[in-house]
Amino acid sequence: MTRPIPTPQCPIRVGEPCTLCFPGASGPHDCGLVYLVQTDDELREQLAEKRREVVSARKSGPGAP
Repeated sequence: MTRPIPTPQCPIRVGEPCTLCFPGASGPHDCGLVYLVQTDDELREQLAEKRREVVSARKSGPGAP
């Protein structure tokens, strides 16, 4: 049985796969954009808020109890 290859998720574009949009990156682990966001307090908080919105929308979206 063949196991599917996991697709890395973009930490910035919540819910989307990593598309290697930052020049020179080979994935989220060495992405300059991810580094910049994670080292800036204001951007990091905005990203956390976006993630909360996405999680909330998934819980209340179609198929939710």
